[in-house]
Amino acid sequence: LARAKILSDADLAAYRSLPMVEWIKFGDKLEAQARKDGQFTNLVRELCRGDLFYLMVRVCGRRDMLHPWVYARVREVEAAPNGYIDLWSRGHYKSSILTFGLTIQRILNDPDVTVGIFSHTRPIAKAFLRQIMRELEGNRVLNAAFPDVLWGENLKDSPKWSEDDGIIVRRKGNPPEATVEAWGLVDGQPTSKHFKHLHYDDIVVQGSVTTPEMMEKTMTALEQSYNLASDDGTKGMAGTRWHF
Repeated sequence: LARAKILSDADLAAYRSLPMVEWIKFGDKLEAQARKDGQFTNLVRELCRGDLFYLMVRVCGRRDMLHPWVYARVREVEAAPNGYIDLWSRGHYKSSILTFGLTIQRILNDPDVTVGIFSHTRPIAKAFLRQIMRELEGNRVLNAAFPDVLWGENLKDSPKWSEDDGIIVRRKGNPPEATVEAWGLVDGQPTSKHFKHLHYDDIVVQGSVTTPEMMEKTMTALEQSYNLASDDGTKGMAGTRWHF
């Protein structure tokens, strides 16, 4: 884990800037050479941390994302991951990129990160957490590349690993927050929590825009949730317009 970097920052930036088809071809060459040199695991480790599309497509197996528009959106999010409201149409991979992929990458880059996922109701947020849990539990490539972060076959050693309590990876600190937790925005926000990153996905749903009172309830809950960020915390939102 302490070996010299295979790719310089400039090399990595150049790789990410390639058009998608060229990115695929060059990625094949990179992996083939790394296997030959016995550096495959180290390459995977570097690229998972520095290339969100590599993490999702090559390591997490999301081949359904091999589309130029999706590739461009990943690069857009990658360039500026925090402080934006991403309002995309349904079925355009916003949750896959922002809630699933970017959250996993945050953990790989900083095991001490704490992320609160908020949706309109807690069951919606739990579904996002469940997907992340399954990936971190069963992805052998990820577990082999990040034994210092992920539990691998020793999952029972994690202090918390459930949809209700959240998940905790291998980390140095011991904050009261889990690595990732799932909460509802309008029903049962937590108390005494201060996450390093607040991520909102589907905080507005079709049933929450039927009356002005319901829309005001969502906005008030959103404002209250900002108190759950740490002093230097970041935020991000993914959603779809339900009311003009």
